Amino acid sequence: MDTPDNFYAILGVPIDADSETLKHAYRQLARRYHPDVAGPGGAIQMKRINRAYDVLSDHEKRLNYDTIIGGVIDFRKGGLARPRPRPHKFDPADDIEFSGLSIFSTKGPLQIGPILRTTLGVISSLSSLQTSTGFCIAAGTLDGKGLLWRTESSAEQTHFMADPELTVESLRALRFSAQGKLLAGWGRLGLHIWDATDGHLLWSHPLVQRAVSAYYSLDMILIETPADAQEAIMALPLLPEDTFGPRALGVRATDVVRHSIGASQVSLSKPLICAEEEVEKRQFWAIRLRALAQHARTLLTLSCAHVPEEADEMAVVRRWDLTARTRIGGKPRPQITASIVIGRCVDYTPPYVVTPDAATLALVYSDRKVRLYDTASGRYSEVPSGTMGGSAKLAISPDAHWLAVAREDSEVNEGVVDLWSAYEGQIVQKLYHPWQISSLHFSEKRLIVALTDGTIQVWQ
Repeated sequence: MDTPDNFYAILGVPIDADSETLKHAYRQLARRYHPDVAGPGGAIQMKRINRAYDVLSDHEKRLNYDTIIGGVIDFRKGGLARPRPRPHKFDPADDIEFSGLSIFSTKGPLQIGPILRTTLGVISSLSSLQTSTGFCIAAGTLDGKGLLWRTESSAEQTHFMADPELTVESLRALRFSAQGKLLAGWGRLGLHIWDATDGHLLWSHPLVQRAVSAYYSLDMILIETPADAQEAIMALPLLPEDTFGPRALGVRATDVVRHSIGASQVSLSKPLICAEEEVEKRQFWAIRLRALAQHARTLLTLSCAHVPEEADEMAVVRRWDLTARTRIGGKPRPQITASIVIGRCVDYTPPYVVTPDAATLALVYSDRKVRLYDTASGRYSEVPSGTMGGSAKLAISPDAHWLAVAREDSEVNEGVVDLWSAYEGQIVQKLYHPWQISSLHFSEKRLIVALTDGTIQVWQ
């Protein structure tokens, strides 16, 4: 007999949750996994969410369900009753570390750090930076809002939001400038830059004309010079000169463009074009991932393409030198410095994570493993992560030593983060949380975890 799904874990609610708690959790998750936000993988998760809410929001269905998963018939009350929550028993050999009643971990390199319980709702992206004044965390949400939290004090919070006149969409990626004065964020429809000191919106740029397939199909870094000049450098899907041409041409090449903060809102530099498909005249080429190194000299792309002597579409990783110039005239012309065919495209799926120097790429392989590629040599290591769902989360430490994995192959693993040693290929610690993981981010020796109830937990 199959084990029934844990509907409480799917919605991220306690077993005694009332109707308002159920409704609130359902609405947050429905927004998070809407196909327009989460893509095709969201449809599968929404089926689970709808099924769970349908049962738990109906009194009779819930009583019957509770009986199946371990409820009892309470004759004194004349019917079925949900069981009282029972304390979870741990094997002393597990060597558990607790923080409060619901967040805990096994022994390992990370310990419980600061925690912030926000009213943001579902947090969809995280970034962080160690500054001269302390450690700062940025959190973005599904409705384009966010906050900056300086962990030395929970009272030190600065709120920011995307331009509502441009679009209302989730902030799926955030990025600080090196000095921490600027913060960038984006989804599929628009780019935004804020003053990180007060949350003031400095610039927004629409993406509707570009072939943006997902938030990871573009990237942006922020540069601050000693002369106080501020600049955004973006890697975007190619915008054809013929704006009436097919947008799909954008998946074959990359525009690397710049914008000076404070200049005209519509001003962009002349693009550096990194044209993938022109190199070997391949019949098909589609860029899935674009990532800029933090020093702005390297672009990393992950593509699907038809290659010679291969029947299947293959996954290709490329590194581009953005500082290269022509021999005659010295004009800028990006050059490919590494091109690596890593296997069948169908075997590699999101999430994708890249180290800040673009030297290591981690991605899901064959649904049950995570591969970490050296993007210059093509060498890789592999961790047997277990089944990864469409809403699984990954985070990699800047030195590529640690890999954090939050998988959603079953309700048992929701709220659990596995910390892997990439060098040893084994789990070194498990981090337990009471709600599902909505976002992960590594910053040097800290791991920041966001939960679907709006909680931000730092492990350090």
